[in-house]
Amino acid sequence: MKKNLFFVAAAALMLASCSNDVKINENTVPVGSNKQQEIAFAPLAKKAHRKPAAAVSGTAFTSDNMMVTAYNATAAANFFGATAFEYADSKWTGGKYWPLSPVTINFLAIANANADNEAGVTWGPSETNPTQSVQIVMTDNSSAQRDLMYACGTGTVTQTGNALSFPENVPMAFKHAQAWILFTVKAGDDASASAITINSITLNSVSCAGTYTVTHANWNETAVTRAAAVPAGSKDGDVSGVWTAVADASNKAAVKAAGYSALTTSVQTFGDLMVVPNTGIASFTINYRVDGQDYNYTYTPASTTLAQATKYTYNISLSVHEIVIAPTVEDWANGGSTDVTL
Repeated sequence: MKKNLFFVAAAALMLASCSNDVKINENTVPVGSNKQQEIAFAPLAKKAHRKPAAAVSGTAFTSDNMMVTAYNATAAANFFGATAFEYADSKWTGGKYWPLSPVTINFLAIANANADNEAGVTWGPSETNPTQSVQIVMTDNSSAQRDLMYACGTGTVTQTGNALSFPENVPMAFKHAQAWILFTVKAGDDASASAITINSITLNSVSCAGTYTVTHANWNETAVTRAAAVPAGSKDGDVSGVWTAVADASNKAAVKAAGYSALTTSVQTFGDLMVVPNTGIASFTINYRVDGQDYNYTYTPASTTLAQATKYTYNISLSVHEIVIAPTVEDWANGGSTDVTL
């Protein structure tokens, strides 16, 4: 039997306005007013790659959870500790309000850390007294890995004359902490589809576990100092992350069949995996069955690099080739002839 495998690897501005008339814009109020403006976020996923049990793909933020901390850079004090922000009425809010005075608030957020956004997450010295960093521990559970994302943002309340203007929302461009590996599988033809069953795909020498630390470099800075420190138009210069305590990269991560047995000639997504970047992938092994017997095929990619926030797709096409018998008959040996006369 011959197998064919084909491989393809792919690798904010504030919305505010000023007015002396509070009726013109609800985001603008007179100084001294007791009207409160709730803090809201407008998240984007940068080069998006998982909400729980699935990767976030595209630039729309489709996660179902977000945890946010905030720092009052003007007062040089923590504003609020780790708070769950939820999506309702077309915006992400967490019951927090802007101060009724000119102020710069810096935010640090994570999404998809875990099911309840609590276990395995450490905010600064404590959840209620965060610093500019957060640590997230990812366990080596391939089937439950999440697309860990992080972001930072800044909102500024300004004063013009006797009016305060509040940001309508705070743009947050989320980044991906891991690399995303995705498999698609199909049969080369109808005959192959009826003959082959895929049992599993196993990644060899790859790590899914480690500790990721996100740091908001401009946590203590006001809008004025940030303008000098961060280049104009930069969205990425004030947040960074680093992986430490990465689990042994010799671990095997299995991707099981997604509820089907026999192949079809149509492309089928065959499981995906979030892995620690820059740990490499030595090979992956496909376990399949033909004619009632199990076999393994191991594929070694040309490049073992797994870059952060990068999606790698392995498109696998399997084809069987029917055994064809080409019969011939071995001719008789010539034992000679004997003439007999009676």
